Amino acid sequence: MPKSERTFEPEQDFSGRGQRAAALLLMGLLLAYYTYRVSAGTTDVKALFALLVFLVVAAFVGLLWLMPARLSYTIYDDHLEIGHLLGKRRILLENVRLVKPVEYALGRRSGSASLPGYYVGRFQSSLGKLTAYAGRPEGKGLLLLLNTGEMVLLTPKQAKLMRERLRRSLPAAAVVEDDEPQA
Repeated sequence: MPKSERTFEPEQDFSGRGQRAAALLLMGLLLAYYTYRVSAGTTDVKALFALLVFLVVAAFVGLLWLMPARLSYTIYDDHLEIGHLLGKRRILLENVRLVKPVEYALGRRSGSASLPGYYVGRFQSSLGKLTAYAGRPEGKGLLLLLNTGEMVLLTPKQAKLMRERLRRSLPAAAVVEDDEPQA
């Protein structure tokens, strides 16, 4: 594997994350209590069933913390690797036509996962249809236009530095724009 040049962390928005987790855990407790009250069988079976319901909800709440932590962007000599919860996406640098700083707002999604600090998948956005690997639903980011026409949105904390690293690594035919989007 080529030597890693640099890993970049996403700019993430965790607003509402704690409240959602607390609400889900409370819902899990209520579901567990309801399951215990209405399930048939002995008290031991009721208790095990209620515990199982709560553990399933608690595991889902754990995803609220795990998913955002798995998002990263790593530039190698010949490709960009985007790490996310379900694996990694590898984009060959020779397939990148344009890198452009943008201001965006993600909208309707299809085949996507979004939780506070984790917006991954296909989205309709203010820029059109794109594939996002973002840590926030709106703000500033880097848009990569691939030779296939696909638009890929990244939201690195150090966008300028990542753009410079991409400029040095991309083929000469690729364009890296410097203009920052207007706020």
